[in-house]
Amino acid sequence: MRSISIYTITRNQNIECLQKLERQLSGRTYFLKMREWELESMKALVRELEMHMQAHMDNVYSLRFFYSYQIPRLGKEFDLLQIKEDQIINIELKSGVVSDEAIRKQLMQNRYYLSVLGCTIQSYTYISSQDRLVRLTNHDHIADADWKDLCRALQKEGDDYRGDIDDLFQAELYLISPVSEPARFLKKEYFLTSQQRDIQRQILKKLRIGRYGYFCFTGLPGTGKTLLLYDIAMKLSRRQQVLIIHCGNAGSEWKILHERLRRIDFLADDQLTEEVSLEAYSAVLVDETHLLSAEKLQILLKQYNGHFPLIFSSDSEDAICPDELGTDTIKLIENLPEIYMFHLTNRIRTNAELSSFIQNMMHYTGRKTANFYPHVSAVYANDEGEAEMLLKDYTSQGYQYRPLVCTRYHEMEITAVRDTKCLVTVLDDRYYYDKNGYLRSRYSCEGKESEVRSLFHQLNQAKEELSIIVKQNEDVYETLLTLLQPGNLKWQ
Repeated sequence: MRSISIYTITRNQNIECLQKLERQLSGRTYFLKMREWELESMKALVRELEMHMQAHMDNVYSLRFFYSYQIPRLGKEFDLLQIKEDQIINIELKSGVVSDEAIRKQLMQNRYYLSVLGCTIQSYTYISSQDRLVRLTNHDHIADADWKDLCRALQKEGDDYRGDIDDLFQAELYLISPVSEPARFLKKEYFLTSQQRDIQRQILKKLRIGRYGYFCFTGLPGTGKTLLLYDIAMKLSRRQQVLIIHCGNAGSEWKILHERLRRIDFLADDQLTEEVSLEAYSAVLVDETHLLSAEKLQILLKQYNGHFPLIFSSDSEDAICPDELGTDTIKLIENLPEIYMFHLTNRIRTNAELSSFIQNMMHYTGRKTANFYPHVSAVYANDEGEAEMLLKDYTSQGYQYRPLVCTRYHEMEITAVRDTKCLVTVLDDRYYYDKNGYLRSRYSCEGKESEVRSLFHQLNQAKEELSIIVKQNEDVYETLLTLLQPGNLKWQ
């Protein structure tokens, strides 16, 4: 997406034409739904700029802004952004009366997101119905702004950023893992998405009223569940002691948090026994709940006495065949009385393209889609020797190979710790698709994680590139090749 002249798109023309013009100028891949009130506010803004730039009126049409820009996968939107090498000007548009406090919160949040670029940030809001221009001060107050000051800032010497704005805002800058990046978490170098904030707000509001109950939020890997859980724990621990239960092997990183966070205790799921008392805690939070065994869940529920909240976070495993899940702990949790369920949909850490492929790979419906997977490949090996040569080639390109190991629940490693840019894995003849299109394994691991389930979590560790070597399994290979062809592909 490119910056555009707001003078150009505020000339009188119908909405349909404007949407076509905006797409042409900005280079969007879709038509922006332009709102009448926002357009009228922008027209009023341009008129004010023309009025206060009287000596340099011709400069108004040359002003370039990124219009209605949304940071990918974060849901954070800006009305107008002027980006120069050492300066960013953010102007938000309002048509009706808005409180100064609401304006302040929005501009502060915007500045927070923009701060990753390391530039001076000037933040304004224009309320067209009041013909009022306000700014956010360096002390985080709202003050009436001078139009001439804004005009001077907009005309500051320096080239406008002409590249793709998405290149500046990488979603990975905003989402961290408390487990793998404890130092950044402790320094609060992270951002919550609007969806995360909404779920947090609903949970904390209900706890202020009732102070107990069951809560659970699910989502695909990379949607920020662990970060949200930890942020909630931080807020709940301001006055009282809380407990976080880790499911799976988090390594040594969480011990750093244990040492620094005095009001938060940590417990591994294999330490959860009948002898453990939870009476001292005002809240218990469970991370990676999909790795929690039914036995451990029952121990936890027995301790629950209705005097503290139980908050669960879990990967969504809907794409996996139910028969491969064994005892589905999340289904048990969903049936708890009066539980509040939430679902995170915005994939941040995990590449949306890869996530879509993995979902369709685990449950192949046969329906043609327009999905295109340029960062996924599937190759075929006729025997072990060919598989080794292909694997050697991928590893030489920087791919990380992780053999799939069937592990016990408590031995499975937390996926957030194991993320890698490029991942390659091998599928042999044990895998097949059943009549319902679910990927299955002919081998069972009694008392252990199913191979299909382990494969699902392993594949979701890839952040940028995913390659699958299929060894001596033509049926699965042909299915993957079909999946990798977009439905709208036309043969020449």
